[in-house]
Amino acid sequence: MMEITSAKNEKYKFIKSLLTKKGRDESGLYTVEGKKSVSDAICAGANVKYIVTSSDYIEDVGFSGEKVVVKSEIFPGLCDTKSPQGIIAVIEKSEIVPFPKNGRYVYCDRIRDPGNLGTIIRTADATGFSVLLSDECCELYSPKTVRASMGSFFHTKVYEGISYKMLKESGIHLIAGALSDKSKDFKEADYEKSVAIIVGNEANGISEELLSLCDELVIIPILGRAESLNAGVAAAILMYEAIR
Repeated sequence: MMEITSAKNEKYKFIKSLLTKKGRDESGLYTVEGKKSVSDAICAGANVKYIVTSSDYIEDVGFSGEKVVVKSEIFPGLCDTKSPQGIIAVIEKSEIVPFPKNGRYVYCDRIRDPGNLGTIIRTADATGFSVLLSDECCELYSPKTVRASMGSFFHTKVYEGISYKMLKESGIHLIAGALSDKSKDFKEADYEKSVAIIVGNEANGISEELLSLCDELVIIPILGRAESLNAGVAAAILMYEAIR
């Protein structure tokens, strides 16, 4: 067990660097905070490199590997949350692998809000979908994305860097929500095949290039005066319609 009592400690500085995208990209590691998230990671078999706890943290999460204890006064400096629970897991990122050309997917086209991405991952877990991310999506390993997924982060297959070309060449049936004279009610779409439900950028929607590649365009009726649905909500409606 390693003990850290100073913020000048090199290990402390390294763990703190994982709060930044640069630090995560350079190290291939990320952190999750809180007893539930740490327990979820361990139970799901994530590659936890070591556990970091505050010096006044006394609970056991069932981890037998390396542990780092940080003086309670400086522990909050390692956290993204305003009220840290006293425990952090440092985890190795998952290996990037090709996605199977069959199954049910939700494709995130330039989703920028980590909260929305986390919500989509959580709903994908609930509905048995996997998640595909375009290059311009927000960072998968952002602390906000991980927290918003509520543990589903460790149970859901997520594939990064999926271009429009890769998506189209997979042969998967592509269904996108869009306002168009070609759009049909979302309940009339064909969800029986290997399918990718496409969710667009919060501000600009799905790109015109991607829309042109889709097999079906659908619309979710809006009966009030709202201009649109939240990206996570729209994704949830379509995923649940697919399994219905």
